[in-house]
Amino acid sequence: MRESIKMKTEELNFKFRVSGIVIKNNKVLFVDMDDSGFLCLPGGYVELGETTEQACLRELKEEVGKNFRIDKYCGVIENFFRNKFNKNIHEISFYYILTSDDELDTIDFTLMENDKGNIVKLDFKWIDLEEIENYDIRPGFLKEILKNNLSFNHLVINEFKK
Repeated sequence: MRESIKMKTEELNFKFRVSGIVIKNNKVLFVDMDDSGFLCLPGGYVELGETTEQACLRELKEEVGKNFRIDKYCGVIENFFRNKFNKNIHEISFYYILTSDDELDTIDFTLMENDKGNIVKLDFKWIDLEEIENYDIRPGFLKEILKNNLSFNHLVINEFKK
């Protein structure tokens, strides 16, 4: 088993992640992990020796149980924020638009994932782009990216300065 790329100190956690944007019939696939109360894009940590493309395809296969292909690289976001445990996080995340090679219905579903020995409940929800403002989506800036043309290269979001 490879190691995920993440580090922790007392002051700051670092995460190197990928996120998959899956759109079908003007709906985007989101996930609520372990009843967190908010939605995020499916994805996860990049592992040592793995490209971000490989990580994104692996994570979506693990989480959704379907095969995907990458249609487009959207960009990378450096995000500095506080998580639900009030811990400072520095996250670098690569974003890709994906299409499923398998049949993919736009019906909400729940799966259980064995994530390196931890059982995680994943509630997947298809959210219409026209209704995206009605949901707690994290990180919050994704709403604007998804409502617009999904094109960005490199963004830095720093909530620490607020």
